[in-house]
Amino acid sequence: MSTWPMLTTWNQWGIVNTLSKLCFTALLIYHGTTALVRLLKSKQKNKQLSRQMTSVGKFALLSQSERNPSIISFFIALTNTDEGMDIEEFEQLWSEVMKKHDRFRFRVREDGKCFEEAHKSIREYTSEVPHPQNPIEFKARINSFLTCPMDVKKQGWEVSLSSGPIGASGAILDSEELMQQGYKSETVALFRVHHVLCDGLSLSAAVKDAADEKDQLDKTMVDALDKYKKNSKKVGMVLRLVGLVVYYVFGSMFAASHQLRNMLTSTNPFDVFIKDAGEEDNERSLSWKCLTTVDDAKSVTRSVSKQIKLNDLFVALLSSALERRYQELKDDDSYASKSTYSGKCPSYVNVVVPVHLTGSILPGQPIGNKIGAFVSSIPIFQESQKKRSVSISRLRKVSKILSLHKLSTAPQMSWFITALISKLGFESIAKDAIMRFNCKAVGIVSNVHGFPYEIHWKGRPIKMLGAFLPLPPNVPIGIVATSYDGNIILVVEADKRVVPDADRFLEYMLEEYQVIKEQMSMQ
Repeated sequence: MSTWPMLTTWNQWGIVNTLSKLCFTALLIYHGTTALVRLLKSKQKNKQLSRQMTSVGKFALLSQSERNPSIISFFIALTNTDEGMDIEEFEQLWSEVMKKHDRFRFRVREDGKCFEEAHKSIREYTSEVPHPQNPIEFKARINSFLTCPMDVKKQGWEVSLSSGPIGASGAILDSEELMQQGYKSETVALFRVHHVLCDGLSLSAAVKDAADEKDQLDKTMVDALDKYKKNSKKVGMVLRLVGLVVYYVFGSMFAASHQLRNMLTSTNPFDVFIKDAGEEDNERSLSWKCLTTVDDAKSVTRSVSKQIKLNDLFVALLSSALERRYQELKDDDSYASKSTYSGKCPSYVNVVVPVHLTGSILPGQPIGNKIGAFVSSIPIFQESQKKRSVSISRLRKVSKILSLHKLSTAPQMSWFITALISKLGFESIAKDAIMRFNCKAVGIVSNVHGFPYEIHWKGRPIKMLGAFLPLPPNVPIGIVATSYDGNIILVVEADKRVVPDADRFLEYMLEEYQVIKEQMSMQ
């Protein structure tokens, strides 16, 4: 019997139409439910991913030692027309940052494999302490923050807040001028954050998100990114692909060969002095000063060569200060009598330069620590080698050396190796790796882009900020250069066995900058 008449009859009754509607509705419900389940699973997956450690963060946790905990410390100094910011006002401010960046609410899980919610209120991370009466007391507080280990299975950061007379702590450099402007007090927020949570650039983004000018700063960053994208589009796709191939092939060959040579042949001339001094204490010598304005520094570097960058300048200034400090140690009879060192001045020393692989933390992006680094051999000159323009010659040579490393894939390779070691999860391998990969470096130089103008927290102007990086094992000196409100702030953190007076060491760097300016004016 043919079914066609039956279907015709059913169609007359509306049965076919009803069945088709039911089928369509069933399919719609099925696909809708499936999509909803996938969406929920995706959100849950993203939530779980946000709790994973980055490779660099896990490596920092594995490679740290009791003497060199992987902890970043920084201070924010505000001026007030009243008695100062109290802890309730700060907690209201920073709670918004914790909502946006959930890593501040995490701790390391007991098995050390990932993060988990700490379930703590912001009050448990903050403390209100007596204001430092002098710079020595404040530096001792920073020293404690840098060198005392942190139990990351309880929390990954903390902050102390204090208010007092302007200039008492030494955090703000131009206190007398500010008093004349009507400010009555200063508030200093001293943070310490374990590197497992995030790096210094991420902390800069967190400080920005707490600022009154946050929206304006975000817009400036987005506009700069759009401008960069437009300029990059001017280069053809084929040229970009060829450039990438050349970069990764030849850049990797250069990076690998240079790193291997450094690991096999490098020496740290300051090691003998550290050995003579012993390991009785773990104190750091600290100092911070304003080098000059950003415009002035750029003018000086461009007058020497258009290819010279600000970071090249900072490394050259460190090279000069290292030479002077080395000469002081060599002439110190107390060291010469105890050590078997020949007293020969080295031609080159190694310096570590960290590189943030993502460039910046864009608005809406989570904080993290995707960083790499490269080791560069920079020149040190003896007294007999000095000429009339030795400082300019040093700057040019340093810039040429660093530019070669910037063209290599060393930062990417270091990040990849770090990720591999983190996956293995062996603490002994991580500790050995960080010692070897630093290639007996004398110092580490980090350049942090701060804020182009003065920012405020709750209407209170931030007049000074300073950051201190975690010194890797056997690297005695750390330099952080931060741009803020048109100025360049230099911070020195050093092992006291090598640099007992960081103020003097930083003064050497400032004097070298003035020498470069004078030598350029005579040419």
